[in-house]
Amino acid sequence: MKLKLFLFCVFLSFGIVIYKINYTNHEYYTTLLEMKTERIVYGSSTTRGRILDRNGKVLVDNVGTILIAYHKPVNISIQEEINIAKSLTPYLKEYNVTVTNLKNYYLANNNNGNDLITGDEWRLLDERKISNDDIKDLKWERITDEMINYDEEEKKVIYLFSLMNEGYSYDDKILLKNISEEELAKINALNIASIRSVIEAKRVYPYGETLKSIFGTIGSIPKEEVKSYLNNGYELNDIVGTSGLEKEYEDILKGEKAKYYINSDNTLEKVSDAKPGEDLVLNIDIDIQLELENVLKEEMLLAKKKKSSVYFNEAFSMVGDPKSGGVIALAGLKMINENEFNDISITAFTSSYAMGSVVKGASNTVGYLTNAIEVGKKIKDSCVKLYSQHSKCSYQSLGYVDDITALKTSSNYYQFITAIKSTGQTYKYNMTFNVTEENFKKYRDVFASYGLGNFTGIDFPNEQKGMRGSKVAGDLLLNFAIGQYDTYTPISLLQYINTIANYGNRYALRLKKSDYNVFLNQVGLDSTYYDRIIEGLYQVFHGGTASSYVNKKLNAVGKTGTAETFYDSDNDGVVDTEVISSTLAYYFPREDPLYSVVIVAPYLTNTTDYRYPFTKNVSLKISNYLTS
Repeated sequence: MKLKLFLFCVFLSFGIVIYKINYTNHEYYTTLLEMKTERIVYGSSTTRGRILDRNGKVLVDNVGTILIAYHKPVNISIQEEINIAKSLTPYLKEYNVTVTNLKNYYLANNNNGNDLITGDEWRLLDERKISNDDIKDLKWERITDEMINYDEEEKKVIYLFSLMNEGYSYDDKILLKNISEEELAKINALNIASIRSVIEAKRVYPYGETLKSIFGTIGSIPKEEVKSYLNNGYELNDIVGTSGLEKEYEDILKGEKAKYYINSDNTLEKVSDAKPGEDLVLNIDIDIQLELENVLKEEMLLAKKKKSSVYFNEAFSMVGDPKSGGVIALAGLKMINENEFNDISITAFTSSYAMGSVVKGASNTVGYLTNAIEVGKKIKDSCVKLYSQHSKCSYQSLGYVDDITALKTSSNYYQFITAIKSTGQTYKYNMTFNVTEENFKKYRDVFASYGLGNFTGIDFPNEQKGMRGSKVAGDLLLNFAIGQYDTYTPISLLQYINTIANYGNRYALRLKKSDYNVFLNQVGLDSTYYDRIIEGLYQVFHGGTASSYVNKKLNAVGKTGTAETFYDSDNDGVVDTEVISSTLAYYFPREDPLYSVVIVAPYLTNTTDYRYPFTKNVSLKISNYLTS
């Protein structure tokens, strides 16, 4: 029995190894086999594909720079390589030599350092009392500083000589970079057979810093990802996308390298040509993007002049296609001073904020699903007083409200009563309101189905969900219902309003232009309830809290938000100052949505006396531009 078990384990191990070779690491072993048996090598990284906006305007391009590469011939002597290096030093712009480079060069020029070893030590080596490694160590130790005290011109030669002898002998070694056409002509005139020019493409950004953090960066393979890249046929010296869209769409942008066969004399024979990477076309409209950035800058400068805007220095705004989930414009700016703004668009995916009443469309959804809302029934707006808690009210007395007018006028009281009813309890003055994690889960599950506190599915790496409050208490559930407990990312607010526009169908947000929508989930609310939510959000812009935010002819549907929160005013890691953030999310027109718009202004003011109409002004300007 034990023998059978042993044999089973042996065959299972063989099976696992065979599976890995044939499937899991197939490309890696195929490449390795070619290198070991067919003597196949690949050229340098190809020209990456460009990144274009939806109208074909180039957002990220390539500019070629000239490199000088060296390919080692068979049987070339050390002196011949030194002579080549000397002829190229006039074109060397930067160099840096290490002690290792200096000592290796000394050994190469001085009989491999054999004169540094005594006769007795050679005899001990013959008698196998010391090893070749011991001899090597002795040579290394006996090379003094005086022996390697080369002048700067010689150090340039040493630097190039060191590059010529790095890595495999059949690899091309890049010796010189940023060579001008004039310098190239002079180098070609040297007529050195082992030297050739290579064109390397560098990324350029026609629109400067705009969306640069979204486009991402390229560079060497990160150490922690080396194994993964090698398993997929990459080489250690390849240039890859390391962040943003460059990383997300590496497989599209990278292209294919030229393939060479190594002949017996170490020359290369081309097997297949290089193929440049494919262009990546985005949903972004660069004209709308630039206008949105200009509007944000104008309004941030005006807001910052107000005494109430002490802690306001960053803002976000987005324009989307509600039907497809396409992101048309994405602006995040941090104001350094009146003349300098930094692009922080990437933090729309990673930073999160309390969004305030803008989320009440989702809150009403919880009320309908839990039968906590009686359709059309009016209640008088008031305050809720829980035991041992201060009264919680709307921003003003709003009279009688129902499920529609509660959205129009942004009644907090209506949401408080709904939240209490959703737990199966009935509000009474000064009541003890006990809640459970399950009560919070009801709200969070519904909010997540809209994208709030959830991944949006956007094609961008390292998206965050926002922050979930850890405490369970009755007053905090009331805060949750009006958007003042959990925090959400600005990008998730765009998906939220899109989902309302699509009657509860949630589609992934998309930076890359495509001819399909990625469906994520359905909120599961009957369309008759959506009719009421949309009517309430329509009335927000027609007699409600956002009456003058958008031209009424656009038939916008959406919600304003105000969130009372706290700010770390002295950067000591402790939030210590009460501030107010302002948000807005809407789509238009109501019947056939073309655009969705989101604006988030964190920490806009630190006083309740006056709040600069930032979201209103940005909304008016950008909606007028979109429809001009």
